[in-house]
Amino acid sequence: MNLADELDRLDRAWKIERQAARDRFVEERKRSSLSDRVDAGIALDGLALDEEAPAPGERTLLWFRVARGANLRDLRLGPGDPVILWRTAPDEEGAVRAVLARKAQDRIGVMIEGESPEILWDPGVRLDREAPEVTFDRGFSALRTVGALPPRSEERSRFERMFDLAAPLPPSAVDGAITFFDDKLEDDQKRAVQRGLSRELSLVLGPPGTGKTRTLAELVRQAVARGERVLVTAASHTAVDNLAERLVRAGVRLVRIGHPARVSEEMESHTLDALIEATESSKLAEGWVREAEQLRQRLSQRLRRGAVSREERSAAKSEINGLFASARRVSRDAQRTILRSATVIAATAAGADSWQLDGLAFDRVVLDEATQAPDPIALVALLRATKVVMAGDPFQLPPTVIAKEAVDEGLSSTLFERLAAGPHAGELVTLLRVQHRMHAALMAFPNHQTYSGQLRAAPEVADARLEAYEGVRADEARPGPLVLLDTAGRGWEEEREDEDPSTRNPSNAARIAAEVRRLISRGVKPSDIGVITPYNAQVRWIRDALDDVLSEGLEVSTVDGFQGREKLVIVVDLVRSNDLGEIGFLADVRRMNVAITRAKRWLLVLGDGALMARHPYYHALLKHAETTEAWVSAWSDEAEPLPPL
Repeated sequence: MNLADELDRLDRAWKIERQAARDRFVEERKRSSLSDRVDAGIALDGLALDEEAPAPGERTLLWFRVARGANLRDLRLGPGDPVILWRTAPDEEGAVRAVLARKAQDRIGVMIEGESPEILWDPGVRLDREAPEVTFDRGFSALRTVGALPPRSEERSRFERMFDLAAPLPPSAVDGAITFFDDKLEDDQKRAVQRGLSRELSLVLGPPGTGKTRTLAELVRQAVARGERVLVTAASHTAVDNLAERLVRAGVRLVRIGHPARVSEEMESHTLDALIEATESSKLAEGWVREAEQLRQRLSQRLRRGAVSREERSAAKSEINGLFASARRVSRDAQRTILRSATVIAATAAGADSWQLDGLAFDRVVLDEATQAPDPIALVALLRATKVVMAGDPFQLPPTVIAKEAVDEGLSSTLFERLAAGPHAGELVTLLRVQHRMHAALMAFPNHQTYSGQLRAAPEVADARLEAYEGVRADEARPGPLVLLDTAGRGWEEEREDEDPSTRNPSNAARIAAEVRRLISRGVKPSDIGVITPYNAQVRWIRDALDDVLSEGLEVSTVDGFQGREKLVIVVDLVRSNDLGEIGFLADVRRMNVAITRAKRWLLVLGDGALMARHPYYHALLKHAETTEAWVSAWSDEAEPLPPL
């Protein structure tokens, strides 16, 4: 196997995956009507253009007012998701590809390339979710770039080492002794920083709660102190923000690239858009935008009265576009100034190919969540610098791959995963072993089952109980930090509807709601509770059952939504209960490992013990709960709230 073979394999897999993504969206539209898709929260009807404004990169932000009675809270599309805008059919000539940018109470903002076409000017625009074409384009571009590297060149050799086709380079000497900015780092964390600074390529294997983000933040600070420009990336926006937030709190000045609506609240003021808005150039651009918007509104009013000729309409549009072009020009100049002076830039791995970074050189790339980035997307980021630090955990979420043929071609296996299991792992990988999140009783099962007993709980968390929090009292029926609530025999079977392939279990949802309310009656704040379930349909049922406490901060989400995060209390609903022994998503036990390692002080897992006993991993969890007296039968009570004190 050589590098060309690996790239050919990835190219085949990426093509298969792209076609599968396209086919999924086409089939979704064929299988359901627009009204069905609207009801399912994946489409919108009756949009009317309300406002438009130029955005960086020759793009335009369009604000549409939604139809009366539409509820944007139920829209399952989020900022950054690709969408298509259309009138008569999503595949019509003239349909406009866009990216969802922002959601407001009765308006939705989308970003398009270039200027707004006339097809969007009149009311009656429809919106559907679309396949992520830009992401695939960037992956193909990265594969072509690596493939075109000259034979026997140093840059090509670097990627041969990245694919574990050649031995890693020996470490270089780090100039001077390292004085750590964070003087509370563990020995493993310090070792990871030292190795990262001295090697062309290094890996940080960070199991849950072991301070992976803290370690990467220290490494970035050390690199900047040595005069390096660093690109901080990750597979998801959440992970990018986690690391960027820690760097900002440590005093590092950085620029966050990406859609502002996908960025965390803490990072909003550090986005490129926000930094541009703070410049004098932005004020000048705003004046031109206001003038253009006034012209557009006057034109729209005259169009409704039918008092505009084609020539007048064309002239007015030309004047509007000229004002927008002037606004874009001064914004572009301000953007160049900001980016050229930045020493740390943060973006998703796919976003590392953004036009905003054109012409910028980096000394180092830090790729977090490397085990969630399929190789073509990882390469997008890894092409940006010659020194690379990758961090992740191959026992947590893998890349999302929907085509079985792409999985067969190895697309779900990552560079990090192969290097960490390869012959040079001892030279490249640093394992973080001290976890600072979970009570020792919560750590015990994943530590034994997944991490070969290598982890240990830090003293400050090992015996920390939920009842130690002010206002929280004990529950005699659920005394320990871990509860496995067994629903065997209750007859709470799963369901599925033809128009919704996602699995749900209404009885489980009702019991989860009861358990959450019992926790609240103990004094636990809703904002300290997270509910995790592997199925979107079950997320919706549980949210409906707990609608009154969602506004108080309770979170209900899939496993993916909690990756890299933690809560004081986690409640997990396994959903599946059938006589066929089918467990679906649960067969990928990495997802379950994520779910059960989010809790800091208390964890409840709700599942059908009869079904769990059929799978080795869940059978082991069942036995662990029984031997540690964490097993509770769902027959024992109905999870009534505790009486007031």
